[in-house]
Amino acid sequence: MRFVPVPSTFLIPLLLATMPALAQRSGIGIKGGPLAAHTRSAVFSSQYVPGATAGIYAPILGGSRFELQPEVLITAFGSGHTSPEGERYSVRTIYAQVPLSAKIYFTNTINLQVGVQASKLILAEQTDPNGSSDITGSYDQNELALLLGAGADLRSGLDLTLRYHNGLTPILVNDNALFPRNQAMMLTVGYRVFAFRAPRLPARRR
Repeated sequence: MRFVPVPSTFLIPLLLATMPALAQRSGIGIKGGPLAAHTRSAVFSSQYVPGATAGIYAPILGGSRFELQPEVLITAFGSGHTSPEGERYSVRTIYAQVPLSAKIYFTNTINLQVGVQASKLILAEQTDPNGSSDITGSYDQNELALLLGAGADLRSGLDLTLRYHNGLTPILVNDNALFPRNQAMMLTVGYRVFAFRAPRLPARRR
């Protein structure tokens, strides 16, 4: 059976015709929102503390039911603790994060999200009744995490997302016993301030 090549004069108009659909939702947006975070460990328990996240995202439409979304965020995590003596203290951490999520759409609006995230520690600070102290040196500078979530992308350009962050790597350095990992639930609101547009084709002369 001999392969018959498809003429380029047919392929080029076909590819150009599909570009408006691929560019319909692709763009760049800003997002932010509150979160609740703590550290998970088999050795000790911690309490959730409030935090926040903010940054930019760039959804890239890959089909009618699929979207790939890279982001760049600044996020405040943390956890609350109680010492064996009953003294309460908290730890706050700030990360620069680069999430990458795949979004599967069940309708034109509702989607399920799964992704991975690499984070870089900026600051770690402990606060107790005696004051605050910088403990950045006690924390690992890098973190990997798994992301799971659900979202609603509205026609107005607003994107609502509820996301679960599950840390995959321990956050302390030189730790052979505790192995704490970040966990968080976050609710964000995004707005696509810029949309990519497919190029206009020149009008056909009659």
